Amino acid sequence: MTILSGLAIVLIGWPGIITALVLVSIGIYTKRILLIVLGTIFSIPISWYLGSSPIFRYIMYALPMFFIGSAIAIKFGKHKLAWILIIPYVVTMVWLGFTVLSQ
Repeated sequence: MTILSGLAIVLIGWPGIITALVLVSIGIYTKRILLIVLGTIFSIPISWYLGSSPIFRYIMYALPMFFIGSAIAIKFGKHKLAWILIIPYVVTMVWLGFTVLSQ
């Protein structure tokens, strides 16, 4: 296994999904925009990967933008809105997890 394929597994697989959610949650809780942006970067590979399927074509490309919206909400002091904006990503990933486990 090369470094590039190992990096792809980490970024596209479940570790990337969980890392994105943890970074964004910690960023919102501690009010650190940099952590939210880093979580957004971790969410982009899985979003683009799933966005190439017909089921998720349009929603998956937009999901990282919710994290950016969450960072903007933190900047303006709207903490509840920041938490609400991560819900679409969480719901989509939970649905994906249940779909994978039920196969």
